[in-house]
Amino acid sequence: MLFSPVPAVAGQTGMQKCMDGRQPDVSVPFTQTGGGNDGFPGGPNPPNGIFPGNALHVVVDESARVSISHWNTEFYGIDGKNEAATSGYPFPGWKKYANVFRMNNNPGGWVASGSDPNPWNPHFVRELNVQRCWAAPGLPVRMGVGMNDENLGDNSGSWKWTLQIWRND
Repeated sequence: MLFSPVPAVAGQTGMQKCMDGRQPDVSVPFTQTGGGNDGFPGGPNPPNGIFPGNALHVVVDESARVSISHWNTEFYGIDGKNEAATSGYPFPGWKKYANVFRMNNNPGGWVASGSDPNPWNPHFVRELNVQRCWAAPGLPVRMGVGMNDENLGDNSGSWKWTLQIWRND
């Protein structure tokens, strides 16, 4: 008796699954107290947790705000202040008090992502919110996030958002 071989079915990439409207494989809620530093995966010197072919999206709690001073007179959402940061800020020239991220390969270093070829430049977290399916870089990476603020120590409040990841089958 002869059997006809059945062709193997290739799995979908995370990007394909995201574009098809499937549920994310991973949903990680974040509460960034005072706009402080955080990332995915969590912990000190974490391994890479985002891989080529994966898709990312962020769901933002738009009501969450961070105060940038002890006086609690200036509150900002993840987009920060529409004013360029000066020297002394982590990213001079980028928006003050904005929530930014960069991709980093462990152990290789900073990795270009999105449409920006410069691996040292940050991206606004809002990019991951406005794009339904944001393509992961071409190398395995981890993601670091933080506020573009020269003094995180006087901040209060928190930003709340959820990182969604569609993984390759």
